[in-house]
Amino acid sequence: MWLFTKLGFFSAVQNWDDANLIHVRARFKGDLERLCEKYGVTPKVESLPGTDYPYRMDFERKTWSEIVRSEAEAIDYENFKSAVHDGTDRDSAYMDVWAALRNYQN
Repeated sequence: MWLFTKLGFFSAVQNWDDANLIHVRARFKGDLERLCEKYGVTPKVESLPGTDYPYRMDFERKTWSEIVRSEAEAIDYENFKSAVHDGTDRDSAYMDVWAALRNYQN
């Protein structure tokens, strides 16, 4: 699952060793910490420079589900692009993804 939020961009997959854990990865430093801070989770972020997603941590499956539900319930904008537009690298990355997908829509 790819999840684009105002807090950051996350890639979530089942942990290879434990199906009760969701392995959440991020490309931008601070995204996982910001997510943990908002939801009262102790951050245990691994930094793996040179990998596809350099920041990673595991969440209990139930905790991750609650976070995703809460993010959906917290939508307070009429246009996501406008809500995340702040001139940062993440802003540019989000727009690049939006443009790439737009090029392939049917």
